[in-house]
Amino acid sequence: MQQLNIFDYPIVPKNAAIQKHDRVKLKLLDESIDWEIHNYRKYYCENLIGKIGIVVEVKKSTVTVQFAEEVSLCDVRELEWIA
Repeated sequence: MQQLNIFDYPIVPKNAAIQKHDRVKLKLLDESIDWEIHNYRKYYCENLIGKIGIVVEVKKSTVTVQFAEEVSLCDVRELEWIA
């Protein structure tokens, strides 16, 4: 039996695919994944769901996205990369 070390597991950043100036689409995150984000987007930012925006800044798992005249902080799990 071999003991595992946390450094043995290759970690891939969640936001590796999303970079500054990319086009992304905001999707409604499933309630079972994160109910706080789901409810916030559903009840306070429903006008942004399904909209396409431009990534302004990426910090760890938080992404700043420009949607027309509105700028919003998003979790990387809420975004879908658009080619």
